[in-house]
Amino acid sequence: MTENLNTQIELEENDPIYYKPKTLNIIATLSGIFSWIVLAGFVGLVVGQSIILSNLTQGAAITELVNEPQALNWIYSNIVTPVFFAIVSFFALQGVSIGLNVLLEIDFNVREGK
Repeated sequence: MTENLNTQIELEENDPIYYKPKTLNIIATLSGIFSWIVLAGFVGLVVGQSIILSNLTQGAAITELVNEPQALNWIYSNIVTPVFFAIVSFFALQGVSIGLNVLLEIDFNVREGK
């Protein structure tokens, strides 16, 4: 049984023990791509909600809607909140992508120096 495990796990001499650089690189790449998909999806959501708002107002000006609490609540919950969530999600995913790439680059530079 232990012989099978030893043959299945073959580590190269230069590979780190606690993480796999290829896996982290894939995660960093997918995180960067997914951040743009999330941002595009939320932009589409906000555009759709803005179109719905313009259809519901039936030509009324936005300044008239600001005086009504129900309209303000709808605008806040359907437009403002998704915009902030999209921005936070985008920067968090981009931060993961950039952070992992920086850490991998530092690790590779340290290994080359040895």
